[in-house]
Amino acid sequence: MAKKKTLKQQDFQKKKLKVGKAKQPASNVTDTSFTARMISLPNQAKIRSAGDGISSNHRNLELDVIKRLSLCKHHSAVTRKETLIYFKQITPKIIYTKCVTPMLSSCLPLICDDDSQVRSALLELFEEIGQHDENVLRLHSRALVLFINSGMTHIAPAIQRDSGKFLKCALRYCGDELVRNSWVKMLKGMFGVLGWSTEASKGPKGAKSVSMGMKTSSVVSMNSAKFKKAQQVNLETLLDFVKCGCIEPAMDPVQAAQQGSTAYNKYLIPAVPQPYQHLKLFVKELKNDKDTKGSKLEELNNATFQDFSARREALVEHFYDPMLLNVTNLIADGGECGRTANSLKDTLESIMQLQEA
Repeated sequence: MAKKKTLKQQDFQKKKLKVGKAKQPASNVTDTSFTARMISLPNQAKIRSAGDGISSNHRNLELDVIKRLSLCKHHSAVTRKETLIYFKQITPKIIYTKCVTPMLSSCLPLICDDDSQVRSALLELFEEIGQHDENVLRLHSRALVLFINSGMTHIAPAIQRDSGKFLKCALRYCGDELVRNSWVKMLKGMFGVLGWSTEASKGPKGAKSVSMGMKTSSVVSMNSAKFKKAQQVNLETLLDFVKCGCIEPAMDPVQAAQQGSTAYNKYLIPAVPQPYQHLKLFVKELKNDKDTKGSKLEELNNATFQDFSARREALVEHFYDPMLLNVTNLIADGGECGRTANSLKDTLESIMQLQEA
């Protein structure tokens, strides 16, 4: 008993330190005298060296782009605009890297941004991307259609008017994908932007008239210079969209000879990045099992039109008459809009001749 009591007392006794002798370590001390040469972190992004095919400068640009993606949702319009300008400047260096897809995914919602300077900077970014590689915009054509259509149906008139500029830019680089997969949807959107109705009503004397489905804010600014300029741009966009979807471009004899017979063209590598997108093999769409009382035009809203004849048929059946009546009214007003409307009228007449032939 005395021995155990002595051992317990030793735990609470303070040891005396002697001069010249080091302090004895505790019994549970951990040795930390070793040095680690390398720490492996599997979840950390691997920084490639210059010999891996991507220079360190390009890798730093990729990391910088990823860090700046959150600035696209910044509360300050100046910050959002400067971020888009920075993306435009480094586009030639990152156009073939993996960060282009998240960059576009973060920038596309800015089509509906409240600030006009932000929308202008975004349009310049799209132009820069399309000039370097138009296939990048082709791969994101579905997202482009989604946000352009959101801009066309936006409550703010300024965003509605600028949506035609984005559609015009998209037509320049991925027009074939737009007219194939979103023919009716984009036509309805352009009708809404221009204030046209898809149904022509008869007046009291039996004459046909067109309902101008505009809002009060749009009617107030109809005679302003900004409205006239926006109307001119949207008319040009509608003209380009109709030409791209309905009029097949003439092929040069040399190009036709190089293309060869169509018997073996289906066995060649497709020229477009997503040739079977219209089949919607990897797209989940919600089906409405309830009986809807919508018109046939509503049923064609999500349909795909793969050939020129099908697009011409849909245009002639649902959009030809109201478009021709509205265009005739614009021709009577004259000006730049009247000249563009006259070109659109000639295009519609040629489409009707192709359809009847």
